[in-house]
Amino acid sequence: MSFGSPFLTLPDFQYHRPQTLDEVIGLLKEHGDEAKIMGGGVGLIAFMKERLMSPTHVIDVKGVSELARIVNTPSGELRIGASVRISQLLEEGVLRGSYTALDEALSKVADPMIRGRATLVGNLCEAIPWVDSPPPLVALGASLQVAGPEGRRMIPVSDFIRGPVDIDLGPAELVTSVDIPRQQGLRSAFEKFTGGSEFSMASVAISVWSEGRKRKARVVYGAVNSTPIRSPDVEQLLGDELSRATVRKAGEVASQKVECMSDVLASAEYRKHLVKVVTMKALGRTV
Repeated sequence: MSFGSPFLTLPDFQYHRPQTLDEVIGLLKEHGDEAKIMGGGVGLIAFMKERLMSPTHVIDVKGVSELARIVNTPSGELRIGASVRISQLLEEGVLRGSYTALDEALSKVADPMIRGRATLVGNLCEAIPWVDSPPPLVALGASLQVAGPEGRRMIPVSDFIRGPVDIDLGPAELVTSVDIPRQQGLRSAFEKFTGGSEFSMASVAISVWSEGRKRKARVVYGAVNSTPIRSPDVEQLLGDELSRATVRKAGEVASQKVECMSDVLASAEYRKHLVKVVTMKALGRTV
């Protein structure tokens, strides 16, 4: 990832490699805004090279064993630690079946070299509108476990991203894991359009499941606005019926109702067309 930086080197910083979560929190508390967490380092190193960030302390968390685990919790969630690489999730197949939308999204992130370094938590915490992990995580009802000097707390992914590069983390806090509930009978899909660029111009994650006799859905769009956005209009439509006719209608409703922005990648008008296309393609795999 590059925005045309003239710099070939990184700004000066002190490197830390703690072995426990308490050490990480202690370093964050000691150095405050001058410290940044490094998991895979893909986004952080790029931002530092561009001089968009210049931390004087970089805290590498790969040595903290708690953050490197993939476990199933007693309450039924899949817990993915903050330093788990995207390639590891794909190679071990832990997302297949129950978490199809996230599996599809991560398989399309950048290229194999980046996926071999990048982490799911890092991709999410960048909070860049065009990255791929937030929409499927919201569609799957995922939450984040956050740790800091005051203890631990859980926050839904849907509330975590407040704006571009703006996340709900307090002083000396870090995300320790992503927790995704396992929902019986849930079907999900992810679709995006890039037009050959590095980033998505429009993406959608859709999950559909049943609660008793009632069908439920989450439909979440990425890259079309400053944060991932749900579409209650499309969700209601999918709750009423799920058929080939619904797929076509959902695409039309999404194009009309989903609020899109213009930026250097695409105009709002073009994004509205793309919203229709990606909605129909994703739904076509869930009907």
